[in-house]
Amino acid sequence: MKADYTDTYTIIVRKSRRMTADDLFRLMFVRYPKPVQYLLRLRDQLVKPLGLQKGGGFTELIQEQSEERMVLGKPDSHLTFQVQLECDTPDNLTQCQSIRITTSVKFHNTLGKIYFFFIRPFHCLICKILLKRAARLWEKEHDFGRKK
Repeated sequence: MKADYTDTYTIIVRKSRRMTADDLFRLMFVRYPKPVQYLLRLRDQLVKPLGLQKGGGFTELIQEQSEERMVLGKPDSHLTFQVQLECDTPDNLTQCQSIRITTSVKFHNTLGKIYFFFIRPFHCLICKILLKRAARLWEKEHDFGRKK
């Protein structure tokens, strides 16, 4: 998809077991922190009068999936968005792994541009928060050095 907007956020997961794209999806889009839930509900209420589709569950947005990569997305009449979750192969020496989220948006009309103009700051903040949180939770749950 040729995008009008794209961003990528990357973080390193340290000294833990290998994270897959499915693991990253679960940590980011299934187990939301409360503040993110509130922001998503607020977004849904704000777009409702404009006739824009509100968000739904992310599971139904999965378009392709492998161990290293998952693509989610949905086109509508105003814009098409695509989210890629990627989990690189861990470095055996350092036991570190890069994980990232990339969002691409293609605008179809002015309403799509206006919508994303207002959503973009929250989108960026939420992506950063959820990615950091996913890495922190994964390291806590799968630390090689932790005694069980």
